[in-house]
Amino acid sequence: MTGLETALSVVQETMIETGLMTWADFARVTSTVPAAIGRVADQGRPLETGEPANVILVDPAARWTVDPHKMATMGRNSPFAGKELPGAVVATFFKGHPTVLDGRLNTPYRYAAEPTGAGSN
Repeated sequence: MTGLETALSVVQETMIETGLMTWADFARVTSTVPAAIGRVADQGRPLETGEPANVILVDPAARWTVDPHKMATMGRNSPFAGKELPGAVVATFFKGHPTVLDGRLNTPYRYAAEPTGAGSN
């Protein structure tokens, strides 16, 4: 079942647009607090010079229709299939590397440096 690809839009529609939550609350409950609970030091950090650039850029005015067959997930079951939702992810960055640009997956982030031993170029 799809989840993360629709989560932001569902929360925007049900919580932010109804005044039950702000965008700052969304960042806190989906990034800052989980990073603290999981003790993941480079996540949930402030957006400041020298900090890891782990950010999501959202167009809150955009609208899109959920089509599970167009999503990156391999799961094709979604309770939101065919539903129009607000808020589109424009870009995501992990440690400064763009992982989504213009709403489409970008090249995967390389966690480790390329091999430098014998046989590498």
